[in-house]
This record gives sequence, C-alpha cells and structure tokens, in this order.
Amino acid sequence: MKNFLSFQNEIIDINWDTTCTIIENIKDANYLQGIANNIPGEVFFYQNQLDIQFDGTQKEVFEVGDVVYWRSTTETNKFGILFMYGNTTYGDGTKPRTSSPGIKIGTISVKDLSKIADIKSGTQLQLG
Repeated sequence: MKNFLSFQNEIIDINWDTTCTIIENIKDANYLQGIANNIPGEVFFYQNQLDIQFDGTQKEVFEVGDVVYWRSTTETNKFGILFMYGNTTYGDGTKPRTSSPGIKIGTISVKDLSKIADIKSGTQLQLG
C-alpha cells in the first residue's frame, strides 16, 4: 500500500511508523477504503478485513496528527483507521483519546490537519 489518504480531490501523505510491529500487515493490503465518520477530534473509517491482533503496544491516548489502527472491544470484526486532528470526545482536553485501545501506525503533517478536520461524514476515503 502506498503512503497516502485520498478523498474527493485531495491527497494527504502519511508517514508510516516503521517501528510499529503491525505496520507491514497494513501496508500489505493493496488499498483500504471506507466511509468517513467525523467526530470531534478524529476522522475514521471502519474496516472489516483488518483483523490484526494487538502486539501489546496498544494505548488510548495519542497525539494530534497520529494515524491509528483501532479494534472495538465490544464488537467482533469491527476495526478502523483513525486520523487524530484534535481533542476527541473521549479526551480530557489535552490530547486525543480513542474509545478503546489502538496502535499508532503513522502520522500526518501538521499542515494537513485542517484538511482532515474538514472531511465530512459520508465522504469516501481510500488509503494507498
């Protein structure tokens, strides 16, 4: 998979975290696509083909600009890719926080945060 997110007529570069132990599983996918959900502080899309087990590095608090692989703790076969652009609903006002644990798989540039924040729910997103 290539290192970008595309939507409408925009392309945002992603810097994959090569120290992440699960990144190769994600990069091995030809491309991943889904429908955007924009909630305060993050844009995400669900995936049902990314059943990647956590490796012990999962956490709930992230930095603005992080790209995160997420697994639901309440529903099986519910996975997602998250783009953190600000404090989230689950956050404490200082950093983005996810509803359940995730693993940082990359980052996006600060200059692209406003583009991520402006993505409307329902927009088709594609990685790679």
